[in-house]
Amino acid sequence: MNNNDTVFALSTPVGGAITVMRITGPGAREVLSAVFSGKIAHRRVSFGRITDPNGDTVDAVNAVFFEAPHSYTGEDMAEIYCHGSYAVAARLSELLSDTGLAVPAEAGEFTRRAYLNGKLDLAEAEAVMDLISASAERSRRAAVSQLSGRLSAVVSSLYERVKLLTAELANAMDDDTGEVGLSADFPLRAKELFKDLTALSESGMRSRVLREGARIALIGSPNVGKSSLLNALLMRERAIVTPIPGTTRDTLEESVSLDGVPATLIDTAGLREPSDEVERIGVGRTLAELDGADLVIWLVDGSRETSPDDEEIFSRLGGRRVLAAITKSDLDAVVLPDEGGRFRGFPAVRTSSVSGDGLELLKKTAAAMLLPDEAEEPIITNSRHISALSGAADRVSASSDLLKRGDTDAAYFELREAMGLIASVIGADDPQEELIDSVFSNFCIGK
Repeated sequence: MNNNDTVFALSTPVGGAITVMRITGPGAREVLSAVFSGKIAHRRVSFGRITDPNGDTVDAVNAVFFEAPHSYTGEDMAEIYCHGSYAVAARLSELLSDTGLAVPAEAGEFTRRAYLNGKLDLAEAEAVMDLISASAERSRRAAVSQLSGRLSAVVSSLYERVKLLTAELANAMDDDTGEVGLSADFPLRAKELFKDLTALSESGMRSRVLREGARIALIGSPNVGKSSLLNALLMRERAIVTPIPGTTRDTLEESVSLDGVPATLIDTAGLREPSDEVERIGVGRTLAELDGADLVIWLVDGSRETSPDDEEIFSRLGGRRVLAAITKSDLDAVVLPDEGGRFRGFPAVRTSSVSGDGLELLKKTAAAMLLPDEAEEPIITNSRHISALSGAADRVSASSDLLKRGDTDAAYFELREAMGLIASVIGADDPQEELIDSVFSNFCIGK
């Protein structure tokens, strides 16, 4: 689509009380005038009627017009607030198309134009989609933070730093007199840049759960209370609970928000020596979930001594992010966390699915283990951003190694690549059209 086209699309679902039709482009005022009887003035909401070419009323509506550049897209833009029936929306779309002055918008077209017109950078534009798709409170806050420019400010600073390093190296390479060299602190600045890029990308790998959700595996021996805990966290009876060990013989997944963190809880088969083929398959799936989980909640029955099955599970937990849930705290305690609030070296919480004791603390502890402290570091959740920043860190490191070996041409090339990767996060330096298409193809129509 030509960026000079005037386009229109519904920006809200139909079927509710009100539906919003958005029009943007150089012909927005003319298109609105062709179908709307009310007064059209910048930033003024007016009442009027949508009429067809015969003068018949389609709907009584409110409409507002925004002159460029004072609009979401940075272009002339209009919004029509009509009643939310399918018939009205369909007829209004037909009338707009019949004017011959506008065409239906593509997915993400409005936000794409906002980016192209300098109203948003690329990271802020992607935050719009993150905000739309946020499934939990922490996800929403992360998207708002990114939309407000918090991430963009940090990435812009990194970009300026790598640009200065690249320019300094280029200047030294272009000098034929031998009088211009690299500053004494050049290696230190490159090292600090690598450190900051790595820290930001690694924080993104942890906080990726805000965008994609965390996978949390409930692991434990049979009859330790995994299904009861799942039901308690969901606040509904999702899993079958009986006193018979081995009731759960397959994995069971449910979505939940844990202290504002989106997560998928996986109730797994109890880990023990399988007694039949079905149980063997269930145990195999449990082990697969153990390997793929962002967090393992290891359930230990607090009303009895640990069993050989518990010890076998413990032996498999090394190197994983683990939260110990010592269950059945409503019964006499046999197993307890130590004075530091840990069990076998892992953070531990006593819980009871019967009384609800400890469940809120379990949620808060799980969320804290999955996410970095928002106050200490910028939140980055987009996998494209994480990949770009991680790649840039690798390029800066490679450049430093090449400089130590005296290969300045290759070192310069690596810094140029790092600069391009960092620029791609915020869309600096005229990013490739394919990148822009890829970002906005994930948006819905009308945004």
